[in-house]
Amino acid sequence: MSLIPNSWHWKELKLALICLLCSLPIVLFFLINFHLAIIIFILWSTLIINIAYFNPISLNILYARFFFEYLLERPSILSQLRPLGLDLFNTQLSDYSLSFDEHVAKQFRKEFDYLKSFKNKKMSSAQKESYDVIGYFINMNLKREYSDEFRYHSYLINQMMGPQTEIISFIVKYHRILKLNDAEAYIIRVQRISKAFDQLIDQQIERRRRNIETPRFVLQRVIDSLHAFREQLQNEPNQSPLMISFIENLNDSICSKEKQNELISRLLRILKTDVLEAHDRLLNVLREDLSNAKTDHGLWKLPNGDKYYKLCLEFHTTTNMSPDEIFELGKKHVERIQNEMRSILKEKQIENWHDFRASINKLEHNVDQIYENDEESRGKIIADYSQLIDNIDNEMHRYFSPACRPTTKCTVERIPKFKEATSPGAYYFPASLDGKTPGTFFANLRNIGEVIKFKMATLAYHEAVPGHHFQISIAQSLKHLPIFRRMIPFTAYLEGWALYTEQLAAEEGFHKSWPSYIGYLDAQLFRSCRLVVDTGIHWKRWSREQAIDYMVANTCMQKEEVVTEVERYFVYPGQACAYMVGCQVILSLRDKARLALGDKFDLKEFHDAVLLHGSLPLNVLENIIDEYIKTKAQPK
Repeated sequence: MSLIPNSWHWKELKLALICLLCSLPIVLFFLINFHLAIIIFILWSTLIINIAYFNPISLNILYARFFFEYLLERPSILSQLRPLGLDLFNTQLSDYSLSFDEHVAKQFRKEFDYLKSFKNKKMSSAQKESYDVIGYFINMNLKREYSDEFRYHSYLINQMMGPQTEIISFIVKYHRILKLNDAEAYIIRVQRISKAFDQLIDQQIERRRRNIETPRFVLQRVIDSLHAFREQLQNEPNQSPLMISFIENLNDSICSKEKQNELISRLLRILKTDVLEAHDRLLNVLREDLSNAKTDHGLWKLPNGDKYYKLCLEFHTTTNMSPDEIFELGKKHVERIQNEMRSILKEKQIENWHDFRASINKLEHNVDQIYENDEESRGKIIADYSQLIDNIDNEMHRYFSPACRPTTKCTVERIPKFKEATSPGAYYFPASLDGKTPGTFFANLRNIGEVIKFKMATLAYHEAVPGHHFQISIAQSLKHLPIFRRMIPFTAYLEGWALYTEQLAAEEGFHKSWPSYIGYLDAQLFRSCRLVVDTGIHWKRWSREQAIDYMVANTCMQKEEVVTEVERYFVYPGQACAYMVGCQVILSLRDKARLALGDKFDLKEFHDAVLLHGSLPLNVLENIIDEYIKTKAQPK
């Protein structure tokens, strides 16, 4: 059970924390004379109140305040990370209300004004780096997500990772039940799904009012998914992931059998009433929108959609590349990679080598490259991914210093069944800060035919080792950085690094067969096509069908996979462009360092320079590499 009343918000919590901190000096009364204790109490109270409410006296205090304000208002993040093992927010869900959006926008504006007041003050290089990072983060969010003009341009309810399904996933995966209070909190949290769904309804209606029309296919996908979950709640509530997870985590060490049965009955009642009815309310609103939806369109159709798309590209790539530049970059790499594929197929004397798509599709259906379509094979796939990760991890000491090698292993799990239909082929979820929940590579096993053996290595390297698991785990461990620097996400850096590690693995010979190397090229081709398709949809006004046709013709993907990917680009505009753009920047910086340093270049040191500063805008990363080159080039 949470120690914080349900109605409390950040202001009340801040006051409580202030009272707690201000009371600490009273202890001095028992240790030193009364008058000195009073003086210290007044000075201490003044400092704490200034930190909490007014212009902070130092940048580090500003960073800490911004981070903790951000964190304390997002209980789902707190539950995932569990800093210091705290569980004070275990009854809470994230706030999706319109008023919370306005509150956050005001908070970001206030903190940005405070940040700018330090602009002309003397800073160390480390302080300047943090100043630039948080400044970029706040400014880009103010220009896009929290601006009055574009606050509601995103499709909050969507088929990929919309809160209507992520709330369920979050509770199932991250709500730990170690004691009776945790079980009680779980039930309260599930009951609060009803309030969260009402907030989502308000969000959708506000978008409707602002003429932010959700593409028709997005609405249909979400409705189908919600309806399936709703039917399970009505007909088989005991099979709901929310119920299964709860029962699996209850045991006799937590409470008696009698108490367990009572808790299960309470949860069952809530699922069949509050949660079921919330699904019905949301479905009714979405069906209204679907009846009025006419097209499957890109951002260009929204008010000032072109301007918004440019901001999305800037936000995700952290560059000033124009949509046309990104479109042409994608076309260039598509042609280059296809030619390399044909060259390999010709060398291996593959029939019809010039038709790379047909040749590789034939390879995909080779009996040696596919799994049997059964549950045993699904377990085998998870085991094979784990083995690939272990194998490459054992060799990483050759390319990474100890400082850049995580101390925790990456686990591999199947994407939950209720999310499979609308989830990508794989994704990585970070470890909790307390280390009790490991970093996890989630694999989509909805259709075993989509899992091709020669493609598995590259995916494992990208999502796990030395990709996301390395970068994110190392960032979380950087105690010398302000805490927000360990957590802040920049898509181009994160995904650019993961794509860079795909190329690193290929360069260093981790593909033991030519089909596995083809699998690497296939992944590179896929990311290059993304540049073309994303900008095609949102800038060049391609239809959904045009985008699907281009990707089918220019990759080796099956149409079912392509449809899922293309539909992702509609709801996460610009995000898919960050992969290849980020990778190309990191590669260009590596080339720059090699050229400048010659024999002094050390790959481990380059990786240190990239990884030991946390996630960064690419312009800040470039400054860091320039400084690394300058320092390394100096004579000893």
